[in-house]
Amino acid sequence: MGNSIKSNVAYNSLLRLMNIIFPLITFPYVARILLPVGLGKVDFSVSIIQYFIILSQLGIPIYAVRECAKVRDNKDKLEKTVQEILAINLVAVVVSYVTFAILITNLSIFDGYRALLLVLSINIVSTFIGVEWFYQSIEKYKYITVRSAIVKLVAVISIFIFVRDEKDFIIYGIITALSVSLGNLYNFFYLRKHITILHRIGNYNFRRHVKPILWLFAMSLSVSIYINLDLVMLGFISGDTSVGYYTAANKIIKVVLALITSVGAVLLPRMSYYVENNDGARIDDLINKSLNFILMISIPASVGIVLLAKPIILIFAGVQYEESVIVMKLLGPIIVAIALSNLIGIQILVSHGKERLTLYSTIVGAVVNFSLNIILIPMYSHIGAAIGTLIAEFSVTMVQVIFAYEHIRGCVSIKNVLSYLLGGGVIIVTIRIIEDISSNMVSFTLLSIFFSIIMYFEFLYLIKNNLVVDTVGATKDAIRKKRSR
Repeated sequence: MGNSIKSNVAYNSLLRLMNIIFPLITFPYVARILLPVGLGKVDFSVSIIQYFIILSQLGIPIYAVRECAKVRDNKDKLEKTVQEILAINLVAVVVSYVTFAILITNLSIFDGYRALLLVLSINIVSTFIGVEWFYQSIEKYKYITVRSAIVKLVAVISIFIFVRDEKDFIIYGIITALSVSLGNLYNFFYLRKHITILHRIGNYNFRRHVKPILWLFAMSLSVSIYINLDLVMLGFISGDTSVGYYTAANKIIKVVLALITSVGAVLLPRMSYYVENNDGARIDDLINKSLNFILMISIPASVGIVLLAKPIILIFAGVQYEESVIVMKLLGPIIVAIALSNLIGIQILVSHGKERLTLYSTIVGAVVNFSLNIILIPMYSHIGAAIGTLIAEFSVTMVQVIFAYEHIRGCVSIKNVLSYLLGGGVIIVTIRIIEDISSNMVSFTLLSIFFSIIMYFEFLYLIKNNLVVDTVGATKDAIRKKRSR
């Protein structure tokens, strides 16, 4: 099997940790320099470009991980699969970019964003050559992590050097686009160390990929609608400032989600491998551990975000973004919903070839979000968008739980879930106590996070939560073995 799941999770967690650390470094600076209007312009444009990236990628990133993972032990089959998928991807990229060029040239609603959109459109092509799905399928998470660290470091340095005032939002867009594109370009050239993509194998079968790719494309599109539609509709209805307020809260939520979902990102290739080999026992064990881990982390994270929304926003974005506080409180619970839907919808349903069910769930989310946005955004602006997202995310999760019930039945202990909820109560008490004794906002936030983590896991250990007790036991055993050498 090559790399162990522990190793993969470690590298992927490190990658997600970098996705947390680098925004924590750059976001406070960018938010204060660009202000809500500039930040809103950039994120509105990124949301528009994201639709064209989805069109160019179809459902390939998810599908290709699954299919390449199945044949990764056979180099000839792997090369053939990669070549077939890349050929389909190339056609989609051309269609997407031509469509983008026509719309951006002829629609007046994009007049104020045209230059920024053109800069960011580089990513439509670079995502194609990045073939990140290939490295995920063969579980090269060490390479992905190291390459990403170098690219992010260069981007961070460039932001601090070149983004100097609120008019530099286009420069910020250029740095963002180039950092992604250069990393993807290196990915493409590094590919030859593993397979030959220019060697013509022949006897291609493109048709076998089309149907599942289109199903996953429909799923990706529906997901994108309810993820990016908030920003797009806010931009058109309420303006760039409202997008900026919403973005400030949403970015912090995404930072938290990046670490929580790290376990899920490494499961698709491993789960697909087990499914292909009909290894039911390992599938059940993987689902059991993953579900309990995600609930154990996402529930307290959600509680903490809601309670600490105001100091976190003021510290990382500034007083100009005080309107973002209520948005962040409303979006806090979606940490649980998204973490679960990522695991159930992608890692469980898709790995079992049930992408159609995942599509249905995301269509529900898209319809719910669009309907609520039409009603709520004109009345409540960024707050209305947050309410729509909250309801839509939980709608998706509920539908996916129903669809995946046969796979997750018996995998979640009610006792464990109650312990995580009670642990959330411990966090509430901890933060309230620290709030009474700490007058400094920064120290209050840091102390609250630190002691909440300590008290939460101490509580789970005292009530003998299986996951925590087993982890502590395994850690002690590892330390003993290391000392005995």
